[in-house]
Amino acid sequence: MGLSVSVVIPSLNSPIIDQVLSALRVQSKPPDEILVVGLDAAGLVEEDAQIQFVSTGRPVSPACARNIGAHRARGDIICYIDADCIAAPDWVERLLERHAQGAQIVGGSILVERGNYWQYCDNLAAFTPFLSISPPGARPYLPSLNLSIRRALLMQFNGFDERFRLASGEDTDLCFRLRRAGHTLWFEPRATVAHRHIRASPGDLWRHLYIYGKVYAEIYPQYPDLLGVWRRIRASMAFPGALRILGPALTVCDFVERLIRWPYIWRYLDAAPALLLASLAWYHGAAATLQLQNETVADKV
Repeated sequence: MGLSVSVVIPSLNSPIIDQVLSALRVQSKPPDEILVVGLDAAGLVEEDAQIQFVSTGRPVSPACARNIGAHRARGDIICYIDADCIAAPDWVERLLERHAQGAQIVGGSILVERGNYWQYCDNLAAFTPFLSISPPGARPYLPSLNLSIRRALLMQFNGFDERFRLASGEDTDLCFRLRRAGHTLWFEPRATVAHRHIRASPGDLWRHLYIYGKVYAEIYPQYPDLLGVWRRIRASMAFPGALRILGPALTVCDFVERLIRWPYIWRYLDAAPALLLASLAWYHGAAATLQLQNETVADKV
């Protein structure tokens, strides 16, 4: 008997949730159930024997929506996909193949689509290690927009930490907790989704990566055993302003390191200005968190 599958989709009035569901209806390995958790102002979620809409009644964080879905789910495997992601026809099948080989948690890939320049660049900046052209293998973390995990394991770790109020950090935190317990996070590039988000301007890109930087600086001190002494954060903890001052130089270093570590980025050099902007936003976000932490400590003294 094969593994049963529940797909969970956190959704806050997604304008393309009908397209997301259409792609899931035609999977080569159909999921046993699909749970859409959140709000649907446009009435695009059509329930049937396979699809169930779980209304939260009010806006909730993605972490909360995913946990609600996990508690409702009946499958052995929970496949998470975001409400702005269109799954390839064999998405579920590819994830299950990796689970059948022994993986407990699997992350899929992001298809590179050259549409709107800033949407395209945002995907490159935020998900460089998880593109569909990336090699398979272990990763230090996996993004939750394309993620599958054994439900029993997720329940053992109490799901996603709902203290993360935005769509950032809750998946990294869960992955770090799993890694600390000895679990390997496996990346499977054949399990592909097209991430069609609405970030379509330089300001959108800046805000997205700024939040990533803020959250990483919050998570960093909790996992020194996994992250070690990361020079750019550690050296700036006493002087957060240094991250802003040195930001332009650090972004250039990051870009060079990205090209060396992930050589396929050479194919997308038209995105270089946006990748530099994204790194700069990340450092400003990290500096904001470090400054707030220092001020909080000073107030207690």
